[in-house]
Amino acid sequence: CRNGGHFLRILPDGTVDGTKDRSDQHIQLQLSAESIGEVYIKSTETGQFLAMDTDGLLYGSQTPNEECLFLERIEENHYNTYTSKKYAEKNWFVGLKKNGSSKLGP
Repeated sequence: CRNGGHFLRILPDGTVDGTKDRSDQHIQLQLSAESIGEVYIKSTETGQFLAMDTDGLLYGSQTPNEECLFLERIEENHYNTYTSKKYAEKNWFVGLKKNGSSKLGP
């Protein structure tokens, strides 16, 4: 989960953003497969699950729900991309802006 040198992190208050600090304890993420190509992404530090809401905003959820399930795809450039399963028709990806803030789904 890197973009422009940023590591995706889920903070205790549910904020999702990026940091360039490799030692930040909130960048440790665990992927759990629900089924083939479907994953939950969980912070090992906060226990929160990465989620995307109806507006494409990323947030941390204490419990897994439909907004926490992502479709994982390995692209031709060998990067992994993650799209919201619940909002698959909107084709929204997990992403970070160059300044480290979370990018809205589209």
